[in-house]
Amino acid sequence: MKIWYLTSEYPPDFGGGISMYIEQVAAMFARQKHEVTVIVRDPKGNAIEYPEKNLRVVRFQHMQGPQYQYLGYWAALAFEYAEETLDLIDRDEDSPDIIEVQDYNAIGYYLLQKKYLKDPRLENTKIVVHLHTPTFELARINQLPRYEFPTYWIGQMEKFCINAADAIVTQSEFLKSKIQPYAPHKEINVIPLPYSIQDDPVWKAECSYGTDILYMGRSEFRKGVIQLIKGMEKLWLQGHHYTLTMLGGDTYFHPRGTMLGEWLKKKYARWVQEGKLVFKDTVPPQQLNNELKNARVAVIPSLYENYPYNCIIAMSTGTPVIVSRTGGQAEMVDVHGRSGYIFDWDQDDDFESKMLELLQKNNNELQELGEKGYERIRNLCNIDENYQKRSQLYEITLQQKNSQKYPTSQSIPRKSEITQRINSEKDLLSIVIPYYNLADYLMETLESALNITYKSYEIVIINDGSSDLKAIELLNDIRKKNNTKIRIIDIENGGLANARNVGATHAKGEFLAFLDADDIIKPEFYGKAIDLLKTYNNISFVYSWVEFFGARTGIWPTFNTEFPYLLGMNQLTAFVVVRREDFINFGWNRSIMEYGLEDFEGWVTMCENGCSGISIPEPLVQYRVRPESMSRQFNRDMLIYLLDTLSLHHPKLYHEHGLEIYNLLVANGPGYLWNNPTFAHPPVEYHAGQQQVGEIQNDNVVKYELMRVANSRWGNRFIRAFFKLKLNRIFK
Repeated sequence: MKIWYLTSEYPPDFGGGISMYIEQVAAMFARQKHEVTVIVRDPKGNAIEYPEKNLRVVRFQHMQGPQYQYLGYWAALAFEYAEETLDLIDRDEDSPDIIEVQDYNAIGYYLLQKKYLKDPRLENTKIVVHLHTPTFELARINQLPRYEFPTYWIGQMEKFCINAADAIVTQSEFLKSKIQPYAPHKEINVIPLPYSIQDDPVWKAECSYGTDILYMGRSEFRKGVIQLIKGMEKLWLQGHHYTLTMLGGDTYFHPRGTMLGEWLKKKYARWVQEGKLVFKDTVPPQQLNNELKNARVAVIPSLYENYPYNCIIAMSTGTPVIVSRTGGQAEMVDVHGRSGYIFDWDQDDDFESKMLELLQKNNNELQELGEKGYERIRNLCNIDENYQKRSQLYEITLQQKNSQKYPTSQSIPRKSEITQRINSEKDLLSIVIPYYNLADYLMETLESALNITYKSYEIVIINDGSSDLKAIELLNDIRKKNNTKIRIIDIENGGLANARNVGATHAKGEFLAFLDADDIIKPEFYGKAIDLLKTYNNISFVYSWVEFFGARTGIWPTFNTEFPYLLGMNQLTAFVVVRREDFINFGWNRSIMEYGLEDFEGWVTMCENGCSGISIPEPLVQYRVRPESMSRQFNRDMLIYLLDTLSLHHPKLYHEHGLEIYNLLVANGPGYLWNNPTFAHPPVEYHAGQQQVGEIQNDNVVKYELMRVANSRWGNRFIRAFFKLKLNRIFK
């Protein structure tokens, strides 16, 4: 098999278990003579490496490409991963059989979209999503402002990836149980992590220990470090003199507005001064054995954990372990007292009593416990068995047919019953152009419609009572040309919503497209959209990214429809291709939306009735920005009135999603400001000019470089000093 792995980290960079997993599994398959490629971002530049036979590592310099101007970092990175992967397929002139991509931060988001949008290069490739721990769960457990953009939207992207995958694999029954509700119709396969375990345990009972208890991992809330030190303090106050060493990096703790490790040092300064609590910097993975040999027991106290490598490493050295019940570490130990100790944070004093019991064992008892743990983990993470399970999963996945359903959001309900059957000409596209006194632009718009690659179409111009002489003369000139593709319907002026509705009524086609008389569509847009509507019967309308031109330039990326985001901010413009029957039954534009947002209200109604919309992530339509256009006349009071009117027509929908809407509003401000959920808010008007676009790009670069520095040894020390000197009060 040709197997490709997409990962955000790979040695020599270690940010967590993802890097170690990819290193192990890539080498495992390469040694079984499969063609393995690892694709990973790199801040330094592009490179191709061959660390061993059958293993290729392709590094690409991220932060490259125009998408970073209009997408936040992780969304833009996902787009770059898709581009790099497809470019590599073109260079290889062959597609991989399997692409496995991590769930974390949704780096497979656009690659999966490309597959469902029928990119021929991915037609015979199966995409497997590996659940490590998604951001939407990390944010919740770590007490982050999880409804704040872009954190919230990264979580939505992750949920799309999980539901779009050809197969899902994870490492623990614990994480499977947590994620299964987000993918109720998907099977989540559980396979423990592979790990090359040495022939004999290195932990010996006769060693002179440098510490009694060793914690290995970041100072992170979900890792249970607060509860760990709090529990140890109870033992210290009882007169016990056991030492606890905290080995690992630090993380930002949002509720306290500081680094968690630094906060813990201050809170428990007494025990630090007495030498009972020791904080040490992280060490490379190859040095962990020495740390473990110098500890009596290792503790994994996580509140929420998948299948932590620190537990695998500890058990593989024969070190006695004590673990919390909430995570895959408990599955590794399996039975309390046999291969290790298991405690429950939800039971009062359970940690303290079991830790005390373990520490009071004699050396021989500890060694016996450690040896049983060693045998247990050696069997669980056996490379040969792991290879058999993973290769079997890949083989089964390759036999599956591609899905005929697009992975729409679970927030969209089942489709309502059609109340009115509409007669239409099969495959015909009706392009409806509402027209009111726009003679200066109509011919350019009309020319773009006449140049489309889709062959079966008609153009219906709805003359909405034009009063300008030039506008009327232009329509007369069009009539004289007797183009059989074009019909003109004259009506009294009734506004844009009415003109669209009249156009839908007079249209003959199975598919309907709205095109304002001053905008432009690219030749391939309608063909691509109709192909998707024919392929997936569970979607009702298709649109694309929008390119602004005229008074302003830029790209507005759109996203697939979902609640509750759509209830706060429109996710698309009126450039759509929609099933005409669905539009007439559910998307009819309300004339009460007289100042605008009539299309927005229509999309909400369609989605409320189970008609999902999807976005093609390419700028296939061009929106002309004119100072005198309807949208440019919006002011705050008008928007508030229109959104009030919209909500009054959907009370059940807003009630159903009220809690989430409330939290999104608290975190990001009014919905009419949510211009792009992949950026932090308050937002910048992303099409407002190249200067602001450049500022966004520079901001992304700075954020990533700070993150990269913070993960380095010296950078971590700098960050701690930064907070110790209280410089965070000056800089944000």
